[in-house]
Amino acid sequence: MSRIGGLALTILVAGFLATGGCGDNNSAPVNIVGTWTGSMTHRVVDNNNGTDVTGTYDIAFFITSEQGSAVSGKMELVDATHVALLSGAMDGNHFTGVRIGSHTAQIEFTVNGNTLTGTFRFTGDGLDEWGNFTCTKR
Repeated sequence: MSRIGGLALTILVAGFLATGGCGDNNSAPVNIVGTWTGSMTHRVVDNNNGTDVTGTYDIAFFITSEQGSAVSGKMELVDATHVALLSGAMDGNHFTGVRIGSHTAQIEFTVNGNTLTGTFRFTGDGLDEWGNFTCTKR
């Protein structure tokens, strides 16, 4: 390897290590305050009455506060028939928290640019409920 090629490789490796390598999730939180809209696929298995229903709905996230890694806001179906509070924490571009409405569901999502993609899950009271969603920042 030439001396110039070796120097270039050394600079490249040093830069890679200084920026944390690949995908370090322990980085500063991404600012997600604002309105995010999109669609959600939602499945509910109700063991109390034997139903299993899957639907697709318009959804909106209204992220109102981000203090350090702590995030809060609300999530609602666009027709506002189902509104829930949202709270949790960002770790880099990844959110983990809860959606609190008629019951509390675990929720997580990842933000890449203007796209928010995630999942939620609730199990309890005879229900098994889960889904996924993709939203765009407005």
